Amino acid sequence: MVVSPSVFSEQQREALVAERQLAQALAACLQGFQSSAEDTATLQNAIRSLDEPFLLVVAGEFNAGKSAFINALLGETVAPEGVTPTTAVVTLLRYAETPTRHMRADGIEEAFSPAAFLRDVAIVDTPGTNAVLRRHEQLTTEFIPRSDFILFVTSADRPFTESERLFLERIRTWGKKVVLIINKVDLLRSKDDVTQVVSFVRRHAADLLGAQPEVFPLSARLAQEARQASDGPESIRLWETSRLGVLREYLIGALDSEGRARLKLLSPLGVVERLIQVYTAEAMKRQTLLDEDARTIAAIEAQLATHRQEMLAAFEQRLRAIQSIVLEMRDRGHRFFDDTVRLGRLSDLLRGEKIQEAFQREVIANAPEEIAYAVNGLIEWMVEQEQRHWQRINEYLTRRRLSSPSALGQAGEAHDTSLVSDGSGVRGMDGIGATFDFTRRRALQRVAIAADRTLRTYDREAEARRLAESLQGAVAQTAGAGVAAIGVGMGIALIVGTAAADLTGITAAIVLLGVGLGILPLRRRRAKRQFDTRTHELEERLATTLRDQFTHELDADAQRLTGALAPYMQFVRLEQERVAKTRATLERLGHEAEALRQRIQSDEASVAPHC
Repeated sequence: MVVSPSVFSEQQREALVAERQLAQALAACLQGFQSSAEDTATLQNAIRSLDEPFLLVVAGEFNAGKSAFINALLGETVAPEGVTPTTAVVTLLRYAETPTRHMRADGIEEAFSPAAFLRDVAIVDTPGTNAVLRRHEQLTTEFIPRSDFILFVTSADRPFTESERLFLERIRTWGKKVVLIINKVDLLRSKDDVTQVVSFVRRHAADLLGAQPEVFPLSARLAQEARQASDGPESIRLWETSRLGVLREYLIGALDSEGRARLKLLSPLGVVERLIQVYTAEAMKRQTLLDEDARTIAAIEAQLATHRQEMLAAFEQRLRAIQSIVLEMRDRGHRFFDDTVRLGRLSDLLRGEKIQEAFQREVIANAPEEIAYAVNGLIEWMVEQEQRHWQRINEYLTRRRLSSPSALGQAGEAHDTSLVSDGSGVRGMDGIGATFDFTRRRALQRVAIAADRTLRTYDREAEARRLAESLQGAVAQTAGAGVAAIGVGMGIALIVGTAAADLTGITAAIVLLGVGLGILPLRRRRAKRQFDTRTHELEERLATTLRDQFTHELDADAQRLTGALAPYMQFVRLEQERVAKTRATLERLGHEAEALRQRIQSDEASVAPHC
């Protein structure tokens, strides 16, 4: 329900428009930054309070005598009094000729009284700040941001209880004008006791509020007795002893039309400034977390790059070992041709089958088996290295996840359990940064889960079989399309073994054609060249095939991890952009709020409203 708005001067109307625009810009900024619903509602309520009468909020513990103080201040019994908590809801006291009372739809009770003090000021009577009734404390806390001026009542017999200190710390964050009332000073034995209590309250209030507030010791009970006393001199004595008159004079001066106008505009502005401060700190906190996330991603990417370089370097060493088998076979071939293709071996040359058997035995020898064994060793090494790589990634992510700070100030495995969701959304999480925290930690957890799942389901035997089929098949195919079925060793034997075919029937051809023995050195050189060509081809094909397959496996391994990282990387990138934009907006709004505050506090913006 909207009550009658205050009518501001032209300058204050301009300040009011600027304040509304500032608040709307802040609301839009906070919405895009996933602010808490409570802060959004607080901001909206603070702006709506500009359309309400000047609100003077009376707060304090339930036994501090708030209701008795209000009744004494008004000179009317408007607020119920008792020794137990009597104010169960926020009560708005307003002026009306006829006393009435009703409950509004929003849970606020409105009480109307003909008390003169209420003509220009609406008083808000709040439940106690102490936790005797948790509902009371909640109502009080929620209503404070809407206030324009706060009278905080503490009891002289136990000033500044723990709940009162906590409450004043909250008040400080809203930038409200606060005056402290020390009620029940009549319970103290002497003026020195009163002085000591006032000194105690002043000292602690300055620490809690960050400034020295006005402090008024008084006795609401004596003020009420003064009004009820039939004897004039006794009434005057009680009134002066109560010290309530000093406070009334202060309030009349502080809450004149000019003062109320200024405080009315400054009150929601304090809410705006406080939220700007809170979310600037939140943005900086998120930026710190995102910077850590970016370092996590960079560290994983660096591990991938290092792993790739180390694997490639180690692979080249293993490849050279395989190539050395081919080179040794080539050397044996040269010796074989030198020893065989000569006149002294003419009888053997005439027997091509024997030459081929000798070539197979002396030149090819165990080279195919050695190459096949080396390829199998390469496969086993690749499988082991891949498993170790995922083990390192998994251990790093586990440490990172468990040590990762949370936007909500939590860290570790206990907090990770809160990320388990049944698909219905985030449960049990609220406050500033809850959505950001959940999304961020879930993104990090997904990468860790992917690494852990890969590690736990890694089957070395199955992976070795897969790689064997890939590598051995590719190597065997260097000899022809159909060789894969007969194995690497036989394929290599076929590649280089055909070199011996050139020697078959050489001598027979020489004898039959009568060309002469000079053909033997020529044939020997030709056979060597052909054999060199074939072994060189084999060496290159092996290197190319193994290198291609090895690189393919490295890329596939990296793609699996990159795929798991993708949502995390995207979240970090988008949030970094969002945080940077939000920080820039909040910084601009902060400067605007500061300029508006100076404008309101200047003489030009302090013209009294026409109430």
